[in-house]
Amino acid sequence: MKLTLERLQHEHSRLNRFIDSCRNGPSHSKIAALKRMRLKIKDRIAHLQRRANPATP
Repeated sequence: MKLTLERLQHEHSRLNRFIDSCRNGPSHSKIAALKRMRLKIKDRIAHLQRRANPATP
């Protein structure tokens, strides 16, 4: 699970850099699609982190 989490975090960072570099290039719809992809990855990261470190009551 740790490798999956690290891979997702790397992919999220890569997408952040790519989106920032494309602000003046691709169409708005392409940037929006990349942002949706980034959000899905962020959600998966959060899910894996919660599974790895469950809250104690």
